[in-house]
Amino acid sequence: MAAPGLPPPALLDKSRFVQRLPRAALRIPKHRSHLVASLLSSFLLDMPRVKHIVPDPRDPSMRLLLLSPRVTLPGLEGLPEEKKLALANMVPLDIIQHDVVLDYSYWPVEHILKEILPAGCEVPSSFETIGHIAHLNLRDDLLPYKKVIAEVILDKNPKLKTVVNKVGTITNEFRVPEFEVLAGDPSLVTEIKQHGATFRLDYGLVYWNSRLEGEHKRLFAQFKPGQIVVDMFAGIGPFAIPAAQQGCVVFANDLNPTSVKYLKLNSQINKVGDRVKAFNMDARDFMRKLVTEEVEIVGESAEPTAVDDSIVHNACNLTTELINKPDMGKKHVRQHSIGEGRDTVEAPSSEQGNSIPSTKKSDEKNGKKVQASGFVKMNISEIKPWERFDHIVMNLPASALEFLDVLNGLLSKDRWKGTMPQVHCYCFMRSIETNRDIIKKAETYLGSSIVDTDIYVVRDVAPNKIMLCVSFTLPEAVAFAPTPEPPIMEESDTKRPRTE
Repeated sequence: MAAPGLPPPALLDKSRFVQRLPRAALRIPKHRSHLVASLLSSFLLDMPRVKHIVPDPRDPSMRLLLLSPRVTLPGLEGLPEEKKLALANMVPLDIIQHDVVLDYSYWPVEHILKEILPAGCEVPSSFETIGHIAHLNLRDDLLPYKKVIAEVILDKNPKLKTVVNKVGTITNEFRVPEFEVLAGDPSLVTEIKQHGATFRLDYGLVYWNSRLEGEHKRLFAQFKPGQIVVDMFAGIGPFAIPAAQQGCVVFANDLNPTSVKYLKLNSQINKVGDRVKAFNMDARDFMRKLVTEEVEIVGESAEPTAVDDSIVHNACNLTTELINKPDMGKKHVRQHSIGEGRDTVEAPSSEQGNSIPSTKKSDEKNGKKVQASGFVKMNISEIKPWERFDHIVMNLPASALEFLDVLNGLLSKDRWKGTMPQVHCYCFMRSIETNRDIIKKAETYLGSSIVDTDIYVVRDVAPNKIMLCVSFTLPEAVAFAPTPEPPIMEESDTKRPRTE
């Protein structure tokens, strides 16, 4: 019974969706069915997911050819006379009425929900898929009907096993949403694939966003074999694992210990455990520790013994789903101007991105196992990050700009041997802001002006907010500067936001 003041919950009565459509049909011998269908091709039943040739339930040697509603009984009215004559020369005319039965299994999710939800309720049009999990963000007016919505979604998507809805506000330290399981298997341990990499995760304990699949590919396509990548907010490895697969060495950090455990596990699953070292630290401490020339400065190499099996207790029984059509939102556009305007030009879609060279030893060519060209053999234990790294990834868009201060005075000019690294810093921009505003924020935290900045629009996250990736070369004057005083910013948010 519904609580006082709330509408009664909608009930799923599958018998409501049974429809019988009487149609004219021809009984014809099985071996002549396709010949007759070719003759009457313009007059056959044409309905999505309904066959126009079906078995005759009374005689296995016969078939029923279902005709368009334009052709009616008793004498095939609506069929041209020349077609009738040609048909009579092919087969005996045996005309019957056949009921096409459409039941619950026939109708799509949108049709069913429109029928069972009260008038005025907007039907949920999409949801995010994470392996076997469907993630809903239901509006308040739909919460009384959350169970039936989840049941229908589960019924209509055989690959899904669980439907969850985000509840409340994010209050935990690691900014992971809280979910209510609405239907199906309560386990949120799942597995997905992106660009040839497999990722295992507990969706209730770590952050993951399938809508960033194209952005993951766009960024790691810029990494070259033999380069060293530093990932300050690595999560479970959506940038780190593909970078290692294509021949990079990656130093990856995250504050969430569960994310780091899955990062190590995913490094093993994808056979790049010798190319990824994982840290569980505050991002600033991680960067400072990384460039300190001391013994045991780096985190744990992702070897099998480093993984806590308790976090993957259900993983061996999971169904793996390849997400072929992620929700990419708006088209990506690249912004080159950093002035007050927001002039943009269209950039290639994720499907048109650069091809990624595989470095898996199991890649086959002409039946033989080969290594991809350009693969550079590197021993991560011999890497000295205080001497060189090539990319810094900062994927924490709500506050990554604030962490730019750690780069000021980070490096020692006497020890550094590489070129200056590329910084890729994610952030949000409100509709009232411009590129120049974002650059000004970055420069304030960095403590210096920056040039040749590339601003890339990743996606819309709200009607008045977009996610950006700001890329630039770390200036020598910043990297080798004396350690500065921390910058003072107005309305600085001291809470740790979630990783997008």
